[in-house]
Amino acid sequence: MTLALRTAVAATLPSEKRLDLQLAALPERDWAEVAALFARDLPELEVVVALPGGEALAHALGRLRGLTVLEVQADGRLPERVEGPVLGDAVIVTRHLTDGLAELELLLRTEAAALRVRAVAVGVERTNCPGRTRLELQGLKVLSAVALADTPAGLKFEQRIPARLRRVS
Repeated sequence: MTLALRTAVAATLPSEKRLDLQLAALPERDWAEVAALFARDLPELEVVVALPGGEALAHALGRLRGLTVLEVQADGRLPERVEGPVLGDAVIVTRHLTDGLAELELLLRTEAAALRVRAVAVGVERTNCPGRTRLELQGLKVLSAVALADTPAGLKFEQRIPARLRRVS
């Protein structure tokens, strides 16, 4: 259940600044609940690749599925692996999906590292931003725990998503 995440997000609305602070402070156990839902819906994978900020969710998902977790470095590069390149299918994990550019850049880097990204797992998705569309055009499955819409009054829980697009929330 994403109740803990939804409750934490609801406490910050409609402020985007408060949302970012609350997501950064969310306890690991709350991310573990979200990871359990993602673990159910993701295909077979070998690697979880965490964008900065998505480490807690990535590690929770890695523990549940027994996957290797790679944390993207501050400069956007994948960590060097002593035992050589990791081959196989991967999921990108991000805490907050907006324009999708960081995720697309990471997609290119993972492909160069012989990883095939199959999906993107997102804590909070901003539905007014083009992130989901950009990623789905690359053939990626996008799973989001919470969807928010930008409105003139600030951020609100998204209510316009058709049931066929709802993945986790």
